[in-house]
Amino acid sequence: MAGLLLPWLLAGLSCTAWVLQSDSRSAVQDLALLGCLGGLWMAYRLARRLDEGQLDWDGQSWVWEIQGQRRIGEVRARLDWQQGLLLEFLAQDGPGAWLWLERSRAPLRWDELRRAVHAPAARVSTPSATAGQGAAW
Repeated sequence: MAGLLLPWLLAGLSCTAWVLQSDSRSAVQDLALLGCLGGLWMAYRLARRLDEGQLDWDGQSWVWEIQGQRRIGEVRARLDWQQGLLLEFLAQDGPGAWLWLERSRAPLRWDELRRAVHAPAARVSTPSATAGQGAAW
């Protein structure tokens, strides 16, 4: 969650410093500050709504299991911070979900997860270390 909020917090602090160091405030500065604070608020709300579950790659599709329900679909990386991934899970049946994954949850399997996420769909093969053994993300 920190990886999701930190960039917005830093942007907000930078905008605040910019506004405070200026002799006169302008509408551009006010808009930039409001935009950064709004982004921080939205990132915080998103982080609070993220569900905790288990993401698996079964060799052909991604499986997102949450609260006893298994959903099959595909994932698309929307943001990659090296230590965290924001994924869009596109379910075959029903609504999708946004998933925030952090390296600290399964550091030994992080690199193979990132390779599977970024690999073209036609070329991805079943990683032997992950088949049927998902980490709780």
